[in-house]
Amino acid sequence: MTGCETSPFAVRTQRSGTRFVATCNGEMDITTCDLLFAAVLPGITDTATERVSIDLAEVTFLSASGLRSLLLLLCAAHYNGKSLTLHHTQPQVRRVLDLFGFTTFKAGLVWDATMSPKDRHR
Repeated sequence: MTGCETSPFAVRTQRSGTRFVATCNGEMDITTCDLLFAAVLPGITDTATERVSIDLAEVTFLSASGLRSLLLLLCAAHYNGKSLTLHHTQPQVRRVLDLFGFTTFKAGLVWDATMSPKDRHR
């Protein structure tokens, strides 16, 4: 279990074969989103992992900082050739994801447009 005693947020991770699952609980905001990132990134970079899932069933609040962490994890997963999915989102969290287009864009497009190592000066 990864968590901070002063924070209303925790992440529990588990591996099952080639699947890495992070189960979140609490409010994902500027004070807690680094916990999510630190807990999930090892699963993304593990060569034995093919699929990464983030279970948001117990997440009661998602701020822009939390959304940013999810976006960074999505791009990291894409870069490492892994799939990343979000599961069991509460309506209030799903609304934030939908409002920012998180549920409709493709990680590859974001990666290619913003982070792909290309010489853009030519």
